[in-house]
Amino acid sequence: MKWLVAVLAVLASPAMAEPTTPVAIELVLALDSSASVDREEFQLQLDGLALAFRDAEVQQAIEHLKPFGAAVAVLQWGAPGETRIVLPFTHLESARDSKAFGFRIGLIRRWMRASATSIATAIDDSAALIEANAFDGQRRVIDVSGDGPDNAGGDLEAARQRADALRIVINGLPIMADQDGLDVYYRDNVIIGPDAFIEPARDFEDYIRAIREKLLRELRPLAS
Repeated sequence: MKWLVAVLAVLASPAMAEPTTPVAIELVLALDSSASVDREEFQLQLDGLALAFRDAEVQQAIEHLKPFGAAVAVLQWGAPGETRIVLPFTHLESARDSKAFGFRIGLIRRWMRASATSIATAIDDSAALIEANAFDGQRRVIDVSGDGPDNAGGDLEAARQRADALRIVINGLPIMADQDGLDVYYRDNVIIGPDAFIEPARDFEDYIRAIREKLLRELRPLAS
């Protein structure tokens, strides 16, 4: 939260009034790296993301966002202070850009196994990343993937409201491997904003399907 406050304070300074690049959507893909996610399960998240950006329909969706395109970033989250940006915001304007982004995702390695699951931290840190980047999205979205409820650090409801006040939509991808009812929890306690939605995955193997479906909904043309 201190990082978010600092970022917003700097952005308010006249010295930071630099031109930004307009895009159809700014999208942060926030991947759960908490202790409940083992090495194989985390790799399935990465594999699912990489495959999604290599998918022909996802690439077509990005093509349909012309002339603006999408700005997409990937971060790993866990407990407070354990967020890591693993792919900074990247401008995707074509199928070729999407394919290259998928390749870069395939090179990501897990940098830590976090001590706890702080969805509030994931939201606050993702919001700060959106506020601090060089893009101006007509839509601003945080895509939170996780396999459990918030259990440490910060007030989740307050984090949701802060994101909403910044015109940021939060969508959720609950991974139902170990927690019955996690889809309901995400619907009631995580997502927020106009047209916010969840795309549940039955387990980590099903994440590959779910993230593709989720991206196709998020990367919709502006008029739709």
